[in-house]
Amino acid sequence: MSKIIHIGYGDSAAGCLRTAIKCGMPGEQVVVSRDDFTQGPIDECLIDGGQSQRSNYWENLKTLHSGMEDVKSHYVSTLKALDEIQDESTVVLWIGDSAHDILASAWLLSYFSEKNFNWKYMDLKSVTSGSENILVNVAMLSPRNIYKLYVNIRNMDADKILIFKNIWKKLASENSAYRIYENGKVLSVPEDYHDTIILSFISKKEQLLGKLMGTIMGHSEHRLSDTTIESRLLALKSKKKVKIDLNLVNVFTSKVRLK
Repeated sequence: MSKIIHIGYGDSAAGCLRTAIKCGMPGEQVVVSRDDFTQGPIDECLIDGGQSQRSNYWENLKTLHSGMEDVKSHYVSTLKALDEIQDESTVVLWIGDSAHDILASAWLLSYFSEKNFNWKYMDLKSVTSGSENILVNVAMLSPRNIYKLYVNIRNMDADKILIFKNIWKKLASENSAYRIYENGKVLSVPEDYHDTIILSFISKKEQLLGKLMGTIMGHSEHRLSDTTIESRLLALKSKKKVKIDLNLVNVFTSKVRLK
């Protein structure tokens, strides 16, 4: 009997899926896909799963605190877990309404295209169609609600898989600095695309970095990650547009203001 493998985009998502299995949802294993493909180069990700290119990118990216400091080990463990999945296994993608989840799905379907998996998916956007509470990641749901949603899992047919592969092919060929989700499409944008958005949340009055990041992440139209915000803040600092008083003991209590 084939196994059911769930893919969680991020540690929180994976944790929720594991708990949902304990609550009775069908499944034997959860594999976490941690990389955020919305930023950085992706044109070599189909060569070795991306572990060389993406590891180098994250290791060289200077941020106030690095949430991806062990990205190389993440890639090794994720690819090993995926490579060990046997043919005919059911692999379930929990796809939120975000560039992050769409890109991660496109990468998986492209890199493992030769695997004989029974691909299935849950379109979280369909759960909240017409609602203001858009589900950008399965981690926004309680494990019990995830379990209840499992009956809505769909088969991913060849046409659907091709759509995701074409998304990856197009964006990898463009290989931009950033990618956003807008009007139902993932689009390539230049390196400074988010700067105006980030600056709009900063004033000349000092703000705590942790609070500022929470505000931007909660209100930004494009659902910016903490790493994206940090890296752009440092770029804006180098351009002398913002001032950051860095507290090395607790970076989230660092103070930020317009310069």
